[in-house]
Amino acid sequence: MKFDSFHKSGVSLQGNIAAIELNNIFQFFDYATLSGELRIVADHNNASFFFQKGMLIFGALSVNQKKIGSLLLDSGLISEVQLAECLEIHAKHGMRRRLGDILVRKGFVTLESLAEILKLQAREAFFETLSWKQGMFYFYVNQHPSQEEILINERIDHLLLEGIVRMDNTSD
Repeated sequence: MKFDSFHKSGVSLQGNIAAIELNNIFQFFDYATLSGELRIVADHNNASFFFQKGMLIFGALSVNQKKIGSLLLDSGLISEVQLAECLEIHAKHGMRRRLGDILVRKGFVTLESLAEILKLQAREAFFETLSWKQGMFYFYVNQHPSQEEILINERIDHLLLEGIVRMDNTSD
């Protein structure tokens, strides 16, 4: 059983994604209605997903994740001037204050709009990992994201179906 500073209870489930593909792991979490954190460690990136009773409630990539500011710009919810102003505040606070929180407090986006963009970000992280063929996964039971995270509520079976369709469309 492995332990690290964040997960005192140790790994409940672990494996090699070359032997057990991530779509099967995600399906297992859905069917078993598991709650906890799934960490995926690959050479090129890492991911962290949190589940509550089999539902995806949070997800993020370590690198190559599209930033929240870029997603808000792309969606037309904020302007470049608004983003620059909030990034300056973010930098002044040593990046301790979250950019999304600053944007909401400034009145540039609503909490609901921010939550939708964060949901999109988590979904994209999920879809990205489905293509990973090498690496390890570690599941820590009963772990929760930090209290400051905006949580989503996504069904795994729906995400997997959408991910398969996306992968089929890119391989054509």
